Amino acid sequence: MQIEKRIIFNKVTGTVLNGCLEERYDSGLTEKMINDLRPKEIDYLDLEYGSTILKNVDTYHIDVETKEIVIDKYKEHIETEEEKLRGELLKTQAEVVDLKYKEVLNNIK
Repeated sequence: MQIEKRIIFNKVTGTVLNGCLEERYDSGLTEKMINDLRPKEIDYLDLEYGSTILKNVDTYHIDVETKEIVIDKYKEHIETEEEKLRGELLKTQAEVVDLKYKEVLNNIK
């Protein structure tokens, strides 16, 4: 099995530790944050190569009972100019088809 990503997490709370292991104690962390980020026990979850489960995910944690990913928040999608234009084109095409359909119906009567 090829590994895409290894998620390291707090074994008790399920807090994901990837990206925060270098956080310093003097950087304004509360006692709870320190306990979450500096646990006495850790575990990990390997994602298979090609996994897209975290593709549009902003924040997540691990269910410590099932060792499954729980998605807390997805990334906000900001529509690109190309997507806007594609949507306008589809809308215009639908309107043209609708007008042609009505024209055909009127010619049948």
